[in-house]
Amino acid sequence: MPSVASSDEERLAAGISTIGLQTKRLSGVQQKRLTQERKMREGTWMEKKPPGKAPSTQSKDGAGGSGGVKRPHSDSSTPPLEKTASKQPRNAQVQTRTYKEAVVGIKMAIIHRRHPDVKLDQTQVDMIQAKLLIAVDVNPQGKTPPQFLYSKFALGIFWITCANESFKAWLMQTVSGLGELWEGAELTVVDSKDLPKRPRVIVRIPDTSEVATVMTHLRIQNPELNTTDWSVMSHKVTEKEQTLALSIDPNSFKALTGSNFKAFWGLERVIFRTLKDEKRKPQDESTAS
Repeated sequence: MPSVASSDEERLAAGISTIGLQTKRLSGVQQKRLTQERKMREGTWMEKKPPGKAPSTQSKDGAGGSGGVKRPHSDSSTPPLEKTASKQPRNAQVQTRTYKEAVVGIKMAIIHRRHPDVKLDQTQVDMIQAKLLIAVDVNPQGKTPPQFLYSKFALGIFWITCANESFKAWLMQTVSGLGELWEGAELTVVDSKDLPKRPRVIVRIPDTSEVATVMTHLRIQNPELNTTDWSVMSHKVTEKEQTLALSIDPNSFKALTGSNFKAFWGLERVIFRTLKDEKRKPQDESTAS
């Protein structure tokens, strides 16, 4: 019997010792530990492997990938918006044509209408210049007088650089109104890039008449050829024929192209040929066949 009493006392003492613990809430770690011990007793516990490390996105040189942490930067590394907005590129100002003209001007050429076959000489240019200066002085009051940047005579051309488009128009109108300053004066004004380049041809005429007579016959039988605007570069006459190297107007050259470079002459036709090598001397061109 004493043994029974002592065992009852022990159970009572164990129950009393656990009274305070039952009221205390277990933490998550304690709960996991108890669960582990229970499963180990039951034989159902399986040990889990620790999770592997995720592959690093950091490159060899230490720079992070797209998922890496961005480098911190100070507020001074990026200028404020109001500061960047106030800055403008140096070339933000658009250069107008007037500004460009004021710097380089518009280069014009006063030439004879048959240039380069007929070129101006120094005496003729002096006459043109005198007339232009008079026209400048009589400019109506209240209007801006014509203004020019430069003038020069060279190679049969009187070069004048106008300050702007309005003075270019003034120059062209004034030159067209100069009239015949000398006999045969036929002046025109062109932009420097539009200097005329007249076509050059050679023809053999089966006649020894004067050049003027030859030109008249060609014009009568070929109305599309403006022979009055042709210039004779060279002329060679033999016993029965003559060879002419000519500089002709563009319209006549177009007409010859359309007729396969053939023109009517008397009771037959003559054949024109283009002078491809214009660097040769006229004497050499006239002997070509």
